[in-house]
Amino acid sequence: MSKTNFEAIATDAQGLGRFLRSLPIIEAPWDMEFQKRYCSGCGAENCDACRNERFRNNPEWWLSLEADSGVAM
Repeated sequence: MSKTNFEAIATDAQGLGRFLRSLPIIEAPWDMEFQKRYCSGCGAENCDACRNERFRNNPEWWLSLEADSGVAM
């Protein structure tokens, strides 16, 4: 039996994260949450050297958050 696209994408958080990261979108919920958590209190002048780079444009960490943040879908 073959898988549907949903089943292939949503097998685990990493697979879903890779799929979401590949979408050509400008602003996503994980981008907004990154800005709120990591950028709002940051005083760095150079974002290219961000110590939280592993979270930037990466929905995998966002998928692990509790769903009580009121994210609009």
